[in-house]
Amino acid sequence: MAQHLSRTTRGFVGGRSHRRRSEGQSPYEIVTTRIIKALEEGVVPWRKPWQEHSALPCNAVSHRPYHGINLFLLSLARYRDHRWLTYRQAEGLGGHVKTDEESSIAVLWKQWEPKEKEECNGQRRRESIPLLRFYHLFNVAQCEGLGLPETESSARAHHQRIEAAEELVRSMQNSPRIHAGSKVACYSPQLDLVQIPTIDAFVSPDTYYATLFHELGHATGHETRLNRPGVMGTHRFGTNDYSREELVAELTSAFCSASLGLDNSLIDNSASYIQGWITTLKADAKAIVTASAQAQRAADYLRGGREEEDRFGSGNDSPFEATA
Repeated sequence: MAQHLSRTTRGFVGGRSHRRRSEGQSPYEIVTTRIIKALEEGVVPWRKPWQEHSALPCNAVSHRPYHGINLFLLSLARYRDHRWLTYRQAEGLGGHVKTDEESSIAVLWKQWEPKEKEECNGQRRRESIPLLRFYHLFNVAQCEGLGLPETESSARAHHQRIEAAEELVRSMQNSPRIHAGSKVACYSPQLDLVQIPTIDAFVSPDTYYATLFHELGHATGHETRLNRPGVMGTHRFGTNDYSREELVAELTSAFCSASLGLDNSLIDNSASYIQGWITTLKADAKAIVTASAQAQRAADYLRGGREEEDRFGSGNDSPFEATA
C-alpha cells in the first residue's frame, strides 16, 4: 500500500513491513537510508553484473517493469525471481505471503490537488502538487500458492549484448561528437564532445560501454537536449552541483547497462568512491530520488524515447497496475 510521507506503515498479517524503521521518516529518507545502508556494506546498488539477471524487476500481475530508483531498491533484495507484487495482489492470486517475510519498498509519484485558488481576475485555478509515496512489495519467492509459472531465462549471448550497446550509441538522436582514443573519458559541454579511450584500454567491452554511457549521460544535459543546469552551468569539482550531476551520469549508465544486460560492476568501487556517495546522500536526502528521475529521462533520451518493456520500462511505477 502506498503511504504518505508523514504516516507510519501498517504491518501485515503473514508478511512484515519495516514499520519501526519507517516511523517518522519521509519517503525520501526511507529510500536514502536503504541506499546508504547498502553502500556502507560495500554494495553499490547501481553497479552490478546485470547479465546475471534474466529479466529486470517487474510486477507479477501487470508484468510492468519497475524503473528509476525502484530498479535499485528491488535489486538490493537477492532473489532469483524478478517478479514482485503487493500483499493484496498475492491474495488476489489465491496465495499469500509466507509468515515473517519482510517487505521491500518501491516509490511512486501521486498528484495531490489542494483546494482551488481564486486568481486576481476572479477565475479559479486548481494546482497539482506531486507527492512522493512509497508502498510495500514482496518477491514471488516470499509467497505461496500464487499459481504462477516458472520463469524462463531470456539472457542474450555476450556478443549480442555488445552489439546492442553499440547500436544504442549509434542510434542516439542529436548525438554529440565522440572521439575515441583519448587518454581519459570526459565530456565537454562547450564543444559538445565526448572523449573516451579505445575499447582495448578497458578491462572489458562492458566496462567501455558503461563508461561511454556515463559520458553520454552528461551529454544529454546539453542545452540542445535536456538542458540540465548541472551540465550547462559552471560547477567546480567537489561542489554539490557537480556531485549531483555526477550521480545523474552514474545512474544513467546503470540504467543503460541494466537494460542491455551489461556488467558495470568492474568499474572502480573503491572505498573512497563509496564514501564519496555516502557523504553526498547524507547531505541531501532527496539526491538519489531526484538524480534517478533525471537519469531515467537521460537514459530514455539515449534510447530515443523508446520503452523496452521487456528489459527497462518507463513511466510511473504503480503497485496497482492490476487489481491489488
